[in-house]
Amino acid sequence: MKNSILISCIVTVFLFSCDKNDDGNKENLPAPISIELSSQEVQMTQSGHNAAMNLFSIIHEQQSGDENIIFSPLSLNMALAMVWNGAGSETKQVIQNTMGMDDYSPAEVNAYFRKLRETFVKTDPSVRLALANSIWYRLDLPVKEAFIQTNKTEYDAEVSAVDFSDPRTLSIINQWCSRHTNGLISEMIKEIPGNAVMYLLNALYFKGNWADKCGFNSSATADAPFTKEDGSKTTVKMMQQNNTLRYYQDEYLALTALPYGNGAFSMLFVLPQPGVSFEAMTIQLKQNGYWEQCLRSVEAYDVDLYIPRFKTEYEITLNDVLKQAGMGIAFTKSADFSEISDASLCISQVKQKSYIEVNEEGTEAAAVTSI
Repeated sequence: MKNSILISCIVTVFLFSCDKNDDGNKENLPAPISIELSSQEVQMTQSGHNAAMNLFSIIHEQQSGDENIIFSPLSLNMALAMVWNGAGSETKQVIQNTMGMDDYSPAEVNAYFRKLRETFVKTDPSVRLALANSIWYRLDLPVKEAFIQTNKTEYDAEVSAVDFSDPRTLSIINQWCSRHTNGLISEMIKEIPGNAVMYLLNALYFKGNWADKCGFNSSATADAPFTKEDGSKTTVKMMQQNNTLRYYQDEYLALTALPYGNGAFSMLFVLPQPGVSFEAMTIQLKQNGYWEQCLRSVEAYDVDLYIPRFKTEYEITLNDVLKQAGMGIAFTKSADFSEISDASLCISQVKQKSYIEVNEEGTEAAAVTSI
């Protein structure tokens, strides 16, 4: 059952509605903290969305077999941003392009990610959201202090010089991943190669219950057919509800949003229209400004919502994806990471592991990206 998912923290820019027969007994939750974005930050968000859709499209294109895809562009970009702070010349530019940060200055890019990191975790106290960053480097690697201080200040990164030859180091790094994903991702790194000199990691964790009146009644969950991407069908546990939800459709897709907690975060469900392939929908999602136009166009409708109850994990090495996206030089001897160290460095592996569970009560999700 290929069911492609982007795990990303989506801050809703509209008020939500759930249950057209709402009796007013809503949970006593504070209103979402407003995240004020400048016109430049709005543009950065939009270009970041476009970059994420492009990477997702490449992942989908490269994947073989009948496997679910989970991808967290937020986790990847946080890890890439830390590496980008240590890059120079063409290497720095191609990483910046891959993140969708165009030609913004280092100060502007770092301030943008710092705002996301600091405000996301505060906007809804009823959900658990954590973003953590860390850098681990070999004891004998001469790392430049400016690189360390930038990532400590802007990304709140934990930085440790460790002995990569000590078997305990592997366990310590994996314990860090487990601790920051509530135990969902406990073995991110299986072994440390002899030529590895640094790991940069981002961990993302989210757990939220559906907003009041937006949850599913477990007694209504029943076996039902689910149509795969290739048109074949499989039987799943299908959750269902009828509700007043934000909804949008056009000739390519139908979209609805189900909010969590106080409405600051939502899960967006996107379905290709009949006769539109998943690939064709993905191509449209990559068009500049299209995703934002979809979100701006949502309106309240009476929606019959059918969602499979599911839990899945995914692991992917992103080297080929990032090379196809234009980051190839960063993986070669021509890479310039002179702002990290005067030693000759290049990226050897970018990997992401992800987890998501969606049920009648809400969602738990996690992702770790290692570079």
